[in-house]
Amino acid sequence: MQRKLVSALLIVLCLPACAETGTLLPGSIKLLDDMPKIQNSVKSPCWQQQQIAAQNSYIATIRDKKEIVFKAPCDVDKLKQKVASK
Repeated sequence: MQRKLVSALLIVLCLPACAETGTLLPGSIKLLDDMPKIQNSVKSPCWQQQQIAAQNSYIATIRDKKEIVFKAPCDVDKLKQKVASK
C-alpha cells in the first residue's frame, strides 16, 4: 500500500515538468518565416478568403507572440458598404 502511495506521489510531482510551456524553439520561428505565404484575392470565394485570413492571423500571432487579426477582403468590403449606405 505504501509503495503505491509513494509511486502515485512521484508521478504527481513529475507531471508539471511535462506541461507545455509554449516557448518556441528558435528553429520554429525560422520555419514560420520561411513558410510560403498565401496571398488573399478578392477573386476567391468569400469562404476561402476567410480561411486564408484566419490562417495568416494564426501564423502571425504565433510568430509575433501577440494577437494579430487579418480580415478577409469580402468582409472588409461588406463593412465599407454598410458604412457608406448609412
